[in-house]
Amino acid sequence: MEKRYILFDLDGTLTASYEGIINAFVYSLSKFGIEPKADRFNEVIGPPLRHTYMDIYGMSREESEEAIRFFREYYNEKGLFENKPYDGIIDMLHTLYAHDKKLMIATAKQDNIAERIADHFGFSPYLCFIAGTTSDFASEDGGNVRASKEDVIRYILSSNDIKDPEKAVMIGDRAYDISSAKKFGLQTVGVLYGYGTGEELLSAGADYLAKDPRDIERYIIEG
Repeated sequence: MEKRYILFDLDGTLTASYEGIINAFVYSLSKFGIEPKADRFNEVIGPPLRHTYMDIYGMSREESEEAIRFFREYYNEKGLFENKPYDGIIDMLHTLYAHDKKLMIATAKQDNIAERIADHFGFSPYLCFIAGTTSDFASEDGGNVRASKEDVIRYILSSNDIKDPEKAVMIGDRAYDISSAKKFGLQTVGVLYGYGTGEELLSAGADYLAKDPRDIERYIIEG
């Protein structure tokens, strides 16, 4: 089956974003008098912010909403550029684009932040679509919001009229990327250079593990 539509996670897949995310995370928790443990930092990168604050730190919804506001207070001004593309990413995007692949970003970040990062690091000329979340929490009245990676993938498939999900590939570094894509029947690639582990990715159902961007390129083009 042709791999036509390529969906990329952003943090841990296209960019090494650890510094900016952790700085924003530490800043937000300091407002609550919490000093996070460094050995749990990797858990922060990838999952929705609400998961971090509610599931890991036991915050209520109201507290997590406030924590997210503090996180973005730092991240949207400084943290998003405390970040850099992984080696080989631009070359990979260029090659896939030259092979007429439709390249997209599917991220838990807000749309406008993902767009700023893509522009800043030179990804945008190779991309045909960028989608992120529009809310940190699912709508209680069934409203049309994107609050999870699953919501983002659904939106991408619908907006781009992708009727055969087997022609689409989700590439990411965390279980959320893989398991969310699997719900729609997408092929999945877990990257080993990001913030997840091979065990995590395989347990979530990854079809292939890529050790570097060149490995992704080979998988997409050569099968």
